[in-house]
Amino acid sequence: MMGHVRRVLVFVLTAWAGLCFAADGQNRFDAAGRLQQIGLGKGWMPLNSDVRVPTKGWKKILAFSGAKPAANLSGEIKKWHGEINEGSTAGVQIEQTAREEAGKLIIQVRATAKIDSDIEGVIFWLEAPADLFAGGSYKLADKSGELPVELPQEYRLCSAVTDNVSLSSKKGPELNIGLSPAVSVLIQDGRKWSQTFAILAHLHSGKMTAQQSASLTITLSTRGDVESTPAQLTLDASTPRYSVTGIGGTYCFNIESPVTRFTLDNLKVAYARTEMTLENWMPEADNGGPEKIDWPKLVAKDVAGSRLHRELELMRELSQKKIPFIASVWKLPAWLYTRPPDERNMNNRIGEDKYALMLKCIASYLLYAKEKYQVEPDYFSFNEPNIGCRVLFNADEHCEFIKQMGRVLAKHKLKTKLLLGDVAGPRNTVSYCAPGAADAEALQYIGAISFHSWGGATPAQYGAWAELGQKLKLPVLVAEAGPDPSAWQGGVYQSFEYGMREVVHYQELFLHAKPQAVLLWEYTGDYSLLGTSKFDKNKLTMTERFCFQKHWCDFILAGSEGLQSSSDNANVLFTAFRHKTAGSAGATGLTLHVANTRWARPAVLQGIPAQFKTLNVVRTSRGEMFRKLEPVEVKDGKVTIELPGQSLTTLTTLAIPELKAP
Repeated sequence: MMGHVRRVLVFVLTAWAGLCFAADGQNRFDAAGRLQQIGLGKGWMPLNSDVRVPTKGWKKILAFSGAKPAANLSGEIKKWHGEINEGSTAGVQIEQTAREEAGKLIIQVRATAKIDSDIEGVIFWLEAPADLFAGGSYKLADKSGELPVELPQEYRLCSAVTDNVSLSSKKGPELNIGLSPAVSVLIQDGRKWSQTFAILAHLHSGKMTAQQSASLTITLSTRGDVESTPAQLTLDASTPRYSVTGIGGTYCFNIESPVTRFTLDNLKVAYARTEMTLENWMPEADNGGPEKIDWPKLVAKDVAGSRLHRELELMRELSQKKIPFIASVWKLPAWLYTRPPDERNMNNRIGEDKYALMLKCIASYLLYAKEKYQVEPDYFSFNEPNIGCRVLFNADEHCEFIKQMGRVLAKHKLKTKLLLGDVAGPRNTVSYCAPGAADAEALQYIGAISFHSWGGATPAQYGAWAELGQKLKLPVLVAEAGPDPSAWQGGVYQSFEYGMREVVHYQELFLHAKPQAVLLWEYTGDYSLLGTSKFDKNKLTMTERFCFQKHWCDFILAGSEGLQSSSDNANVLFTAFRHKTAGSAGATGLTLHVANTRWARPAVLQGIPAQFKTLNVVRTSRGEMFRKLEPVEVKDGKVTIELPGQSLTTLTTLAIPELKAP
């Protein structure tokens, strides 16, 4: 995971209700000025917007939402303003307003350079859902074309200077975008990174000199309506698809946060991942050769209150709770690299003459953890080695590392196994595992296959991971789960909308990737599941995001089986799990998760086995946190439930636990 730097957001807010406007509340912005959805008939269409400034060479994409924009949300015109900065190379003041007029949503953006800024331009960036528009069409000036069903090799679909863009869905809805003045626009297939189509409208292209300004008026409107017919959900309890070792989270960064303690105490964490800070364990160059370990020098680093001590204590707690966990390395000590690490410390390699010392560094840490803390991680990995975050291996080097590290672990009689993959994303990255999967020696040391699910994937792309796990007879782990690795910018992850994206993300993982474990990034103060009080930043507050995780952790028990399930509506995702229960041999319980990603509708759920007469119900939606509802009666294997818009409803034979306040 790359984006772990935190920024504090300061907003002038009137109230949460001020974040959406219009009588029916269907047009919605977040506090940072990002459009979240726009009205469509009796419902709405999800959209995501931001103002972005790419630095020279597109090395970074700076976002208005990450610029701590101040907001004035009172009155009919909503206003946001803030400054995007990148040291002495870029400084752009952004002003954004939004209003409704004659059934249209009008957004005005003005950008003013505060200094001479060496940038690629200023872009109004709008993302529309691929699940709605794939297979539809676009119009851009006098050009038109198909919005592809699958991501094409050339993801830049069309560009032109224009004052109008439109997207049409095969399902009926249309999105129209008026631009004044006419500007350069690019339509691209954003599924290279996420699950959207993106419209990039350039307020300005190229460098800006100090005090130079550019502005753009964006007029958004929709045509069509939403469908709200009852969703038909079907369970096939006779068909187990895969087993679940556990649902949990990562405890890697900001582990000293009180959020860490709260998640460990208030979620049924059944799987975890921690960070091994080897730069704290062996910060100085080791000249003792690959065999000799200077234990007094290393042990002296384990000081109460240090980061090293905290992570080892955390590993011990996980071990005592019998929670399986992965220990991963991001950064190595600087002396092990081929070049001094820079600020980002990306794409660095291990010096050939230091390789054996690197293996010793890892092994000595694990030996010390075993001896002093009675801890042996279940798995070890370098984080995202395919993209070099922070240590780079190509696929063959990854396989070779597994073999060399495996030999060292076996020599020291350490039970820790290696992860195959642990790649940065799920899309078309399974090939990175091919050398290891084909190497008989490497397979002796591999305990599981791992991928990170940032940005999501198609069913086929997820399915490739499930197929590899089945072929190798190894568990598939999602060691970092999350829809957006850049959601730290502007605190996107703190919003309810991001929480719903996580719900969809989890349901798609369960449906297509068949994971034995799913670990959210993170269960600490980094990407925190909890909020903070507006009046006391040290006081934690409950959020819907935490409640969504409680649905997964508390009701998908370790040892559960994922069952075959289906939905006739793409906006209603249905997954099912069977678990063993105490008592008579062979007794089982049932958990059903129903995620409604759009507007309210009823759902008919059928195929529930005859032995289940009633099911307990708990629901989380906007402003409704882990609410226990009345049990439902099962008749002829069916139940009918009402699904609020953007909600997760769980029906289960398990007791509904109390939701405790932070």
